[in-house]
Amino acid sequence: MAHMFDWNDLRFFLAVARTGSTLAAGRSLKVAQATVSRRITMLEEALGTPLFVRSPSGYTLSVRGQAMLPHAERVEREVEALQNSVAAEGRRLSGTVRLTTVESAANVWLMPAIAAFRAKHPAVVAEIIVDDRALDIARGEADIAIRFGNPPQDESLVIRRIVELHESVYVRRDLADELGMPNSYDGLTRFPFISFAGPGVGQIDRWIDSLGPDMQIVHRANTLSAVISAARAGMGAAVMPCLIGDTHSGLVRLFPPIPELTTPGWLVTTAAARQQPHVRALLDHIGEFIRESVAETEARYRIADAA
Repeated sequence: MAHMFDWNDLRFFLAVARTGSTLAAGRSLKVAQATVSRRITMLEEALGTPLFVRSPSGYTLSVRGQAMLPHAERVEREVEALQNSVAAEGRRLSGTVRLTTVESAANVWLMPAIAAFRAKHPAVVAEIIVDDRALDIARGEADIAIRFGNPPQDESLVIRRIVELHESVYVRRDLADELGMPNSYDGLTRFPFISFAGPGVGQIDRWIDSLGPDMQIVHRANTLSAVISAARAGMGAAVMPCLIGDTHSGLVRLFPPIPELTTPGWLVTTAAARQQPHVRALLDHIGEFIRESVAETEARYRIADAA
């Protein structure tokens, strides 16, 4: 059976062939000498033939090694050509992409995602429209949107479900210490409460109303950042996304994620916009960035809970 080896095998082979020693090869590849020796031995064993003649003065190519050298060099040239082609394709991505979402998603996901993307594709310009209104993607008011709640029903849109946004109740730590951690939702009646008056308020208000008439609403704010600021100032407890609340060390989560407040998140574009390479590349990057960010945040909180 023919041995299947990867490009790294050939990199080690070429480095030793060119330098005449595993020590010099290790320096050129920025790996330990032992790693080079081990990889060469593994390659020879896999091929069933020695590629080098070892001597106190170093390594010289065997007959089989000499026969293999031009083939390895040809693969090296092809790999370099492929790498250059991919890099050139990345440099060629250019154009303007208009993105829109709500303030919280822009701050937590969109800004860092775009920063990472532009490090690789500096010719792509991102115009970010932070707006609580759902801009009309179908009419070209933006190229990409991050939406929460029910999926858009317009058949001209291309939508992708990317996240489940979990929410819970947070309060400043000293206020929780003063009033005591509640054992159930009924215990929230002893906390002053900050209500969100922005998009998605219906779902949160319905949940608060379900807790009964004794809830103490002491403050309303129409942006999530204002709600968070009020909670951090100790004005009361507030509902907010776990991926935001969990990152504020001065706040404590009172309950696990509340099932009634779980909201799906969608990445939205049009077929025409997605056909543009720079839009498609950024769209895919944002989707992957958000999934990884949420998974990392949730894993970190599970570890903290276990501790």
